[in-house]
Amino acid sequence: MAKVKRAAAEPVVVAPAGRPDWIVVALALVGLGIAGYLTALKLGGNQAFLCRDGGGCDIVQASRYSLLATAMWGAALYLAIAVLAALPRTLRRWQATFMLVSAAVAFSLYLTYLSVFEIHATCPYCLASGLVAVALLVVMVLRRPRHGKEAAGYRPGKLVGLGITAGVVAVLLGAFIFAADFSTPAGYQMALAQHLKSSNAIFYGAFW
Repeated sequence: MAKVKRAAAEPVVVAPAGRPDWIVVALALVGLGIAGYLTALKLGGNQAFLCRDGGGCDIVQASRYSLLATAMWGAALYLAIAVLAALPRTLRRWQATFMLVSAAVAFSLYLTYLSVFEIHATCPYCLASGLVAVALLVVMVLRRPRHGKEAAGYRPGKLVGLGITAGVVAVLLGAFIFAADFSTPAGYQMALAQHLKSSNAIFYGAFW
């Protein structure tokens, strides 16, 4: 009598969550400290430490590109990266963290371009924040899982697509915010400048 074997249903194997990446957490906290400091400066209207009057940092912080929203966005971004990296790693969490890091790198490069070619000055704190973002990207790529059932989600081709998508969205959003003037009516600043010039207005100030 032939024995009939029943095919047992194969159980669905769920990849176990990986460990938190404390190197990414540490770097994100450094970035959070820099962005948080710049946010506090904007809120208090103070000058950055070790930045002399009329220096590059002072010029950048006084430009129209130095917005409270920009500094707060950077602080929130680094905080989100730190929180995600501190949680047990899953594919979706890792990809979300990678996209946030890619957005931070792209936006930092965009701000650096504006500083060099539009403002003609650089801010060491802004450059330091950009270097932290680049370091985060390098660390995540080098330390990404390369084995296991979810290895396809970490392959270079997939990461390039995710990174470019996040970077383009970040730069377009920043360009929209910088192009729109939410504080004054259209043409107000130019009209004010022409009025001050025609009335021979003189500005008196002091270094404090």
